[in-house]
Amino acid sequence: MLVMFLLQFMFACIGVQLFKGKLYYCTDPSKLSQEKCVGEFFEYSSGDYYKPELLAREWLNSDFNFDHVSNALLALFTVTTFEGWPNLLYQSIDSSVENVGPINNYRPAVAIYFIAYIIVIAFFMVNIFVGFVIVTFQSEGEQEYKNCELDKNQRKCMEFALKAKPIKRYIPTDKFQYKVWWVVTSRWFEYLIFIIILLNTISLAMKYHGQPSAYEEGLANLNLFFTAVFIVEFILKLMAFRFRNYFGDPWNVFDFLIVLGSIIDIIVEQVNTSADGQPSVNINITFFRLFRVMRLVKLLSKGEGIRTLLWTFIKSFQALPYVALLIVMLFFIYAVIGMQVFGKFLIDDSTQINRNNNFQTFPQAVLVLFRSATGEAWQLIMLSCLNAHCDDKTGETTYKCGHAFCYMYFITFYMICSFLVRN
Repeated sequence: MLVMFLLQFMFACIGVQLFKGKLYYCTDPSKLSQEKCVGEFFEYSSGDYYKPELLAREWLNSDFNFDHVSNALLALFTVTTFEGWPNLLYQSIDSSVENVGPINNYRPAVAIYFIAYIIVIAFFMVNIFVGFVIVTFQSEGEQEYKNCELDKNQRKCMEFALKAKPIKRYIPTDKFQYKVWWVVTSRWFEYLIFIIILLNTISLAMKYHGQPSAYEEGLANLNLFFTAVFIVEFILKLMAFRFRNYFGDPWNVFDFLIVLGSIIDIIVEQVNTSADGQPSVNINITFFRLFRVMRLVKLLSKGEGIRTLLWTFIKSFQALPYVALLIVMLFFIYAVIGMQVFGKFLIDDSTQINRNNNFQTFPQAVLVLFRSATGEAWQLIMLSCLNAHCDDKTGETTYKCGHAFCYMYFITFYMICSFLVRN
């Protein structure tokens, strides 16, 4: 953490030397100095020359700049999150000298500064920091076994040996049943069903809007064929394993549900369609068509490697309740703080504090935080909170009530949520 901060501080100092006072601009792009950026000018919105708009010239600074080290650290932190950094890059390339407006592609070489920062900090140091946190977390979990003579792998082996159970394999004694069992458990039958599932997947992806009726009928016939194949597979496996052994396997139960849902889908579709192809009965068959897509999940039961990955994924959910509790606590605390501090801000649809994005209610605050956690323009929300306005008790006058607390609020939330909790 200290090394990462020192590197960021070093890049911030370099940024101050390169861009200090050079990111100012006039709202009228034809004026390059503050002395000339006075009066008014015409702006043609959307390039419509018949609708000119008279605006006042303003000399402004970039929202993220390098005028001093603290501003440079803030700008570089947004670059670390990969949010809005291309705009800052283009502004820096167009920068010329202090207190002079941008000149197109004046210093393209300064792009090396941002590229080097992203490679060193965003790609390497952030991942090293997250990895260090994970290693520290794992080492803390091993503290309770520090007096144990067995290492972690040996303990896992002992735990597996104690919990292991013998695998039951059903082999029928009846001659005919044994032949059916041999067929459904053979490798070629498994490959055949695998190919059928892949073909069914391709047929599901062949639908498109405005398809001809003959094409649609062909896809419907393909669905009937694939459903018939899966029904035959179900019947053969039920004959081979019998009722008890077949439904004792969770994958077989899942296959049966898919077959049952596919049959209901076909029946409902036939009942719901009249002779002219129009719906005759007001029955929503969207839910039943989901069973066609669920056939893709059958692929998981056809490969040992895929099942291993799925089992690993399921086992990783054992720690999910603790992580979820930590995330809920984090969002709850920050949402309540946001309601208390930013809840009185006026709704302005021209800013990021609008009717869909505000802190006036707890659900809205959680939604804003969730958006910020995903990194979607979180820096713009922070700037809107900085420049927000409030109204007095009468609602007739407004005043600026944004304050610098929003920097600490959003930066700490993003660091905790994105760099630690999500990883």
